[in-house]
Amino acid sequence: MSNLTIVNDDLPDFLQNAGVSELTKSLMGKTSTGVKRIVPKNGIFTKEIGGKPMGKIKGDVNVVIINSSPKVGRIFYANAWTPDAEPTAPDCFSNDGNSPDAGSTNKQAERCDDCERNIKGSGQGNSKACRYSRRIAVMLEDDFGTPLEGDVYQMNLASKTLFGQSPAENTHMFENYVKYLGNNGKSLDWYITKISFNEENNNASQLFTPVEHIKRHQYDVISKIATTPAVVKMVTMTPYQADMSGRTPSLEVPKSFAKPVAAKEDDIVEEPKKRESKKADPAPTPKKNLDSVIAAWADEE
Repeated sequence: MSNLTIVNDDLPDFLQNAGVSELTKSLMGKTSTGVKRIVPKNGIFTKEIGGKPMGKIKGDVNVVIINSSPKVGRIFYANAWTPDAEPTAPDCFSNDGNSPDAGSTNKQAERCDDCERNIKGSGQGNSKACRYSRRIAVMLEDDFGTPLEGDVYQMNLASKTLFGQSPAENTHMFENYVKYLGNNGKSLDWYITKISFNEENNNASQLFTPVEHIKRHQYDVISKIATTPAVVKMVTMTPYQADMSGRTPSLEVPKSFAKPVAAKEDDIVEEPKKRESKKADPAPTPKKNLDSVIAAWADEE
């Protein structure tokens, strides 16, 4: 169980399942609308509704992962993130990791594999400017059997949470967690999953551990909601507006961003050189084993 502070713990029996009254709903106004998210940061999971914090979970959180974007996507911002910056739409993003989405306002290339932002050194240090990302939809274990039953939250998983070596036999980064369950004949949405912060990298990523299988009542609730249009939309990356007026600033790509370099993946990235406009078809690249691919992904950030 999480230690989320909620106000209905001590309600009498006749109010436990009464739900939110129409009076309260009418007075909540716009604060009750918008996407519900769980945002992990600095060792705390914050519940947000429409971008506004509505509660905090300190420590681990137990969830059921009910849906996910089918593939690992990519997202690129031209301007570096700063604490005081207003939210803006990404310049370029991809839902399949292969090519920019049609909704991208500033496509960087026709294909992600050929993109200048997809090489080491194009971001800070030796990282890539375009980052891996996956969206998942979750239900909180604590919500089952309460008026909040059926609420679904979006979570965005960054590269460090997606890829990397598993720190323990039963605890994994997300991509390995899915493989761990599947290879043992189990399904991701059959289990209560504990999401915890990874102390090995100063809580900069999250870890996934199976706790127990779901109960029949939980299964029935999940089955009705998991593939609804609202949940499918929740795990699909779309451009969003910068503010309530619908303004999305036009962002210029900094000239200091790196250009492609012809170097081995493990080489130190030096001053990049401009890609030739015409080039011969590249020779087939030998297939890498799974361990080496995962290790490379883990170096993304």
